[in-house]
Amino acid sequence: MDNGNALITARANDLIRQCERSASVKFSAFLDGAQQRIISENVNFYGCAAKFFGGYNGAERKMLGVFPEWEEPDDGAFPIKTLKITSVYSDGLTHRDYLGTLMGQGIDRSKTGDIIIDGSTAYIFVCADIASYLAENIKKVGNRGVKIELCSGAADIPEPKRERVGAVCASLRLDSVIGALCGVSRSESARLINSERVKLNHIECTDVSKTVQSGDLISVRGFGRFVFLSADGMTRKGRLHVTAEKYI
Repeated sequence: MDNGNALITARANDLIRQCERSASVKFSAFLDGAQQRIISENVNFYGCAAKFFGGYNGAERKMLGVFPEWEEPDDGAFPIKTLKITSVYSDGLTHRDYLGTLMGQGIDRSKTGDIIIDGSTAYIFVCADIASYLAENIKKVGNRGVKIELCSGAADIPEPKRERVGAVCASLRLDSVIGALCGVSRSESARLINSERVKLNHIECTDVSKTVQSGDLISVRGFGRFVFLSADGMTRKGRLHVTAEKYI
């Protein structure tokens, strides 16, 4: 286990010890998908109950909650608030604009969860202890004035939008699938992989020959994120029809 993975594992184990000593629930900061996977694969929660939750069903960035063994893990216990940010313009603000605004307030990325954009409105999940500060101090995103409402639930938050895409590729190798989905040559897709611009299931992947499987999440910096669904038969020339969903 490398130093980064060992640190993530150590922090999770420390939460377990704190939970056992205090007999009360303990929470991590927000974790990305790779960090969640490291914890799931390396931490033994024997004697405690554990749950990952990010403020809504389907969240990518999540907190780890460690509960005493007699306590049922509860989504409502997680110290997460939602900032509903509405722009005076109809659209145009991006994920980068909102994240940049948060970082401009001196907020560490681990204090923020997912950012969902729906037209002129964005929903940002944050640690409860910084929610009021952000609501009071953010006046603009980019160069646009915004209105902020502090919410505690996720009832009105839209599902992340995805569109189904089809493509044809030579094989289910990662470089071939990325080339097809991103509309670039196989050599260009290999360059993207080798330059560490590709994540497979949240983890950086530099293996061009890695086989892609149904349900895999593929992130390509500069091209977006895809959920690979299936290979659906072959063309007359022996190439594969593949189907994926792209986040939009």
